Amino acid sequence: MTLDKLTTPFERRRVIEYGSDGNKMVRHWYDVQQVDGTIYKTRDFPDEQGVPQFKLCIFFEGVHDGLRWQWMSHPDWYTVEKIRDAAKRDHVDTMTTLMVDLFGRIEAGNFIGNAQIEFVRQFDLTAANWFAEHRENFYAKKEEAERQKQAERQAEEDAEKARQQAELEKVKAKYFGWADTMTPVRFGKARAKLEGFIRSEGKIMQLREFVVSLVKDGWTPEKDEGVTTWYGSRWDRKESKPKTVYKLCKNNLCYAVSKTEYDFALYLVEQKEAQ
Repeated sequence: MTLDKLTTPFERRRVIEYGSDGNKMVRHWYDVQQVDGTIYKTRDFPDEQGVPQFKLCIFFEGVHDGLRWQWMSHPDWYTVEKIRDAAKRDHVDTMTTLMVDLFGRIEAGNFIGNAQIEFVRQFDLTAANWFAEHRENFYAKKEEAERQKQAERQAEEDAEKARQQAELEKVKAKYFGWADTMTPVRFGKARAKLEGFIRSEGKIMQLREFVVSLVKDGWTPEKDEGVTTWYGSRWDRKESKPKTVYKLCKNNLCYAVSKTEYDFALYLVEQKEAQ
């Protein structure tokens, strides 16, 4: 028989359950009918889509308030036998199995809920206090474990930051102090430019190495302001907007370079002259 076909009479009884915050304990009155043994079902009530829902509660003989066990929907999906088996698996079919399960949770260091503690408090105050103490210890250990994990994560993050900083300083050292005052964004752009590869006299080298070698060989940075070029057809020639041309020169020979290469070369020359 499915739960929607139950014929047992309804009776008004009070149930212990969690409030809307999911933590505070409240007691609500419900019309409930017996499903089997300690298991009782509330009247159906529709959800937002009109699907019938219901709550399953546990009542022990001689104990005033029951315990909400499950919140379910579709009573036509579940038979009495299926619910009875589920109650046995969850150790709520008898007072003895419930207490054995709760003490077992203490031994195993597992969680015990406030609702279960409040339920037990009605018939075994001493045991309920043990369960409450265990719950406090459970959360204390959980918080300590989380603090340890956070400390480990922080240590890993700090170590990674230190590694990245050391790597950055190692890279910056290749620029002889030129990059020391740059923002990360500016240095990233300069590095992307200067650590690209070029071919010079049959050798593959980074552009940074190429600029350093030219400066060491006596090439100096120069720039021409207001340079324009002509474009278009010979019948419709147009002059470009003025721009600055950067270059490295020696003995009337010049390499056209970018502003980044020019700035780096100028720094190297100025540093050499200052020494």
